[in-house]
Amino acid sequence: MATDEVVRIRDICKTYIEVICPYIIQYETLANRFPTEILNEIRAVFTHLSKHNLSDDDSIKEKNLSKAEGHIKRSILDCYKYICTVYEDEYYKFERRYRNTDLSFVDNGEFLPKLLELRENAINLLLDARKTDLSIDSDDETNTDEAYKKYEKAYVAYSSVYKLITDSYKKLENLRRKAITKNIISIAIGVIGIVIGILGIIF
Repeated sequence: MATDEVVRIRDICKTYIEVICPYIIQYETLANRFPTEILNEIRAVFTHLSKHNLSDDDSIKEKNLSKAEGHIKRSILDCYKYICTVYEDEYYKFERRYRNTDLSFVDNGEFLPKLLELRENAINLLLDARKTDLSIDSDDETNTDEAYKKYEKAYVAYSSVYKLITDSYKKLENLRRKAITKNIISIAIGVIGIVIGILGIIF
């Protein structure tokens, strides 16, 4: 086997272990499920590597090695795509949890505008990346590279949204608990007022 082929196969294996596996773990941790679409790409990678290693025809070996490289890139692209989706799900959970909390008090009013700006940017980048879905083909390097770059940008943007929320967790929870306590006190005062009013009418 030529030195160039050895290096390329090593790069595929290294990318799988050092890049794809951590992304899959990240997705599984947040979504509590395995992304089957990524598994299909990984299966395609190792199918082509197997065909490459079992063939003695140089043209067949090169064809399958190139296909394996294309599928490994598509695997990363799918990782970006599905992690963006799960980050969006996490944002909806965040909105539901803090819907009765005035977030304008977090970080002296800086948190909410920054969060909204980051999320708007992430959504726009993801929408732009989604437009490339029909043109993605592991055999077409140009279209795949364009889609890859766009999904990578969307992934980085969504990661910034998620990081801002997780970094602010303690402040958010403190504010949420204060809001809950305030609501409980307001309800209690209201109930007491009603009870006193009823007692006043009775007596």
